[in-house]
Amino acid sequence: MWMKLNKTSWIVFVLIIAVTSHGLYAQAVHEITLNVDTKNPDPAKACFFEAGKATTVLNNSSPGTFTIFAQVGDNIIWKGVSSTEPNTSVNIAAIKYISGPRIFSSDLIKGSESVKATIIRGGKSPYKYQLQFSVGSNTSMYTIEPKIQIGEQ
Repeated sequence: MWMKLNKTSWIVFVLIIAVTSHGLYAQAVHEITLNVDTKNPDPAKACFFEAGKATTVLNNSSPGTFTIFAQVGDNIIWKGVSSTEPNTSVNIAAIKYISGPRIFSSDLIKGSESVKATIIRGGKSPYKYQLQFSVGSNTSMYTIEPKIQIGEQ
């Protein structure tokens, strides 16, 4: 009986470690910063993305081709900054689904200064979305259409 107890305890211990490490592995935070030349008459054509250290960037040749790699359970935080006028705000108004797998709980995720969302499901093709932003107190909305590639865990 002592041997069964040890074997059972060992199996339970291994299962707890496996479940815990699986949950911790997939919950990265991806910080995506949109840097905008707020002096430019068309800010959507005068901007670039930067990603935090925890994020793998697959393509950064232009704002429209910007693609990151993420997994189910990961959190993504989008924020905007002015690259030319430090006191001018760049507000991320929304993330809107365009095509690919529906990886978030909603097709439209609204924000103000920033937007945060958690990936709830994956897919093979990239998730293409429209990032909508405004500059300062201007009510004009600008858009960029980057992507997120979801990987398997």
